[in-house]
Amino acid sequence: MKALKACLAILAVGTLLVGCSAKWEEEVRFKVTRITPERETVPGQMSPPYVVLALDQDDPEPLVSLSTTGAGIDQFPEGVKAGDAVICEVRQVEKNNLDGLEPESEVGPCRLA
Repeated sequence: MKALKACLAILAVGTLLVGCSAKWEEEVRFKVTRITPERETVPGQMSPPYVVLALDQDDPEPLVSLSTTGAGIDQFPEGVKAGDAVICEVRQVEKNNLDGLEPESEVGPCRLA
């Protein structure tokens, strides 16, 4: 009987934790504000160029705000430059909203608008 109660308790907790996750995915329009060049982050390690984006549409109400975000240059078409309008796939996942951490965001791939 104790084993049955323990199993039911484990199932209830597992169901609660699974129910706490959330996912959001959509194409979003941004404007390229700047492209940061390759730079050394720690001695001997280089960070690739990074494209900084500003939201260029109404906020689509994702899990966290997209007013400013960015992605690696490899997520953009060749020749992208500051001032270009782009449309990017954006994914946000909140694995456990009980942990107090922001949802994980992923931007890209992107195409010129």
